Amino acid sequence: MKVLGIVGSPRKNGNTEVLVKEALDSARRLGASTEMVKVSDMNIMPCDGCETCDITDECKIEDDMQSLYAKLLQADGIIFGSPVYFWGVTAQAKAIIDRTFVFRRERKLRNKVAGAVVVARSGGASTAFSALSDFFSLHRMIPARSIGPRTEEELAKEWGGGVIAYADKPGEVKKDKQALAKAQSLGRAMVETIQILKPR
Repeated sequence: MKVLGIVGSPRKNGNTEVLVKEALDSARRLGASTEMVKVSDMNIMPCDGCETCDITDECKIEDDMQSLYAKLLQADGIIFGSPVYFWGVTAQAKAIIDRTFVFRRERKLRNKVAGAVVVARSGGASTAFSALSDFFSLHRMIPARSIGPRTEEELAKEWGGGVIAYADKPGEVKKDKQALAKAQSLGRAMVETIQILKPR
């Protein structure tokens, strides 16, 4: 069972990265193999709309997205995180979304389990969360859902298919116990949903 975390923030060690890591750590404790990729370490160009992929089934742009394609295809679950920029996801996150156009014809991401992590300073969180949710939906991915009995306290910490948190300063989200708990819940939900879809 493989879970891939994508940090769509250009900042290193930012709040989005903290929460994605928390979710991945939770998934790993339950037996998943995890990997985190950060756009701050990658060179990913925007889609240029050439539509070559309609003919070749491959993206012609040679950059770090080529290695990310392989990781996306190998993963059973994908956690995609982005801070809010101008009431939406970052340009880097949007570039990744657009570059997966190459997968849409054959729905190569179909039935992979997905979860979103969004961090906002004040507003725009729901718009960014919706953008990631729409990305998952268009690829026919399945939102992570917790399965099995939950206490009222555990249920209160859960957010369907992901996490929304609010923070301003770098690392500030580490003090947000509820956000950290929701990230842990996302990791657990990711594993539980994968196990239901891919029983041993």
